[in-house]
Amino acid sequence: MKVNSIAVTPTKKKKSILKKAEPYFYLIPALGLMVTFTYFPFAKTIVTSTFLTNATGKAVEFIGAENYVNLFHDPTFIRSIINTFIYTFIQVPITIALAFFMAFLASKKRKFSGIYELLFAFPMAVSMSVAALIFKLLLNPQIGAFNHIFNLDCLWFNGENTAMPALIFLGIWLGIGMDFLFLLSAVRGVSDDLIEAARIDGAGRWRLMWHITLPAIRGTIVIMLILKVGSILNTGYEQIFLMQNDLNYTASEVFDTYIYNKGIKLAQYSMATAAGVF
Repeated sequence: MKVNSIAVTPTKKKKSILKKAEPYFYLIPALGLMVTFTYFPFAKTIVTSTFLTNATGKAVEFIGAENYVNLFHDPTFIRSIINTFIYTFIQVPITIALAFFMAFLASKKRKFSGIYELLFAFPMAVSMSVAALIFKLLLNPQIGAFNHIFNLDCLWFNGENTAMPALIFLGIWLGIGMDFLFLLSAVRGVSDDLIEAARIDGAGRWRLMWHITLPAIRGTIVIMLILKVGSILNTGYEQIFLMQNDLNYTASEVFDTYIYNKGIKLAQYSMATAAGVF
């Protein structure tokens, strides 16, 4: 019996080790992709940002933090920081606030509620390029409907003080449809018993919104804020890229466009990589 137990034990131990290691083998393909397409480019960008590069992007001389010093002495980069935060922290709260208000109004299901729900959500079905073209025509200084209706003489996308508000307006319109759907689902998920109890206590429609519905979906709103801010700061400027030729350069420059212009248009890879790291 002792001989048998001695013979079996190493095999059991080997199987136990393989079983514990098995999940890590499944992670290897995903880890390999992440290292190849995320961590390696990120590390390479950090290294490149400390070098002077030529027109082909090849590092030719180590210069340490000089690229970062030059970056913060570039008024265009400083302006891009300001524009980025203006765009993000105005567009996101306004979009969510309007979407919440629309969701609250549409929270009660009615006979034709599907129609206005579809209309509220419609902007999410419009492609970015089509939306950019529509707004370029609406806000055109010569033939635009907006200037004509309100009897204005405004350059909008080409103006120093109006380019960013126009872009924010476009961003709100594009983002409000998806936000409406998320918040409509959250609002309709609020307990009917809670709402009915508040009504019995004499709460009106607006008091229900501020004191019952809004606190009940606070978690959803916080998550949406975090996700939208992160998304916009990283990849939320497609409309600016699409309309860059029609925009006031200074007033519309943001992180992404600064990096693109420095790296792709001007082949200043050192500055572009430093801005990317920042």
